[in-house]
Amino acid sequence: NTNYATETQPIMVNGVLYGITPSHKIIALDAVTGKLVWKFDSGIEGRGPNRGLVHWTDGKESRIFVGLGTYLYALDTKTGKPAAGYGNAGRIDLREGLGRDPEKQSVGLATPGAIYKDLLIIGSRMGETRGSPPGDIRAYDTRTGKIRWTFHTIPHPGEFGYDTWP
Repeated sequence: NTNYATETQPIMVNGVLYGITPSHKIIALDAVTGKLVWKFDSGIEGRGPNRGLVHWTDGKESRIFVGLGTYLYALDTKTGKPAAGYGNAGRIDLREGLGRDPEKQSVGLATPGAIYKDLLIIGSRMGETRGSPPGDIRAYDTRTGKIRWTFHTIPHPGEFGYDTWP
């Protein structure tokens, strides 16, 4: 079925338009000519909303971050290939780092997140039924993909507000 709806927000960086197709392929287009610069296909068939991607640079390296399925990808802006040294072969599994069996979690990313210095800060999309993973806010290192901090939306023991949760 090629009849997909799309909800996305492309971005333009240095004359290149980066966006997500309705089937969740990531593309880079020359903003003047419209010519395809590169296309990234994760192999994950997507449908429905994927509200965008985000750009980060330190002046030397430049990356596009995008959530596809349960993964967060870091793509090199010049080649469209997964960024070397980021997570596991250029991606991280958003089901990991939640203190639960990753294989039993349903977590996704439908929004681009926010860049602050060398951090990518994201929320997540998850189920709302019993046993669903927590809706924690996480900050990932833009170079390595390692979690730098987590804000627990439901406080853990020793955190402010924990005593208010049964």
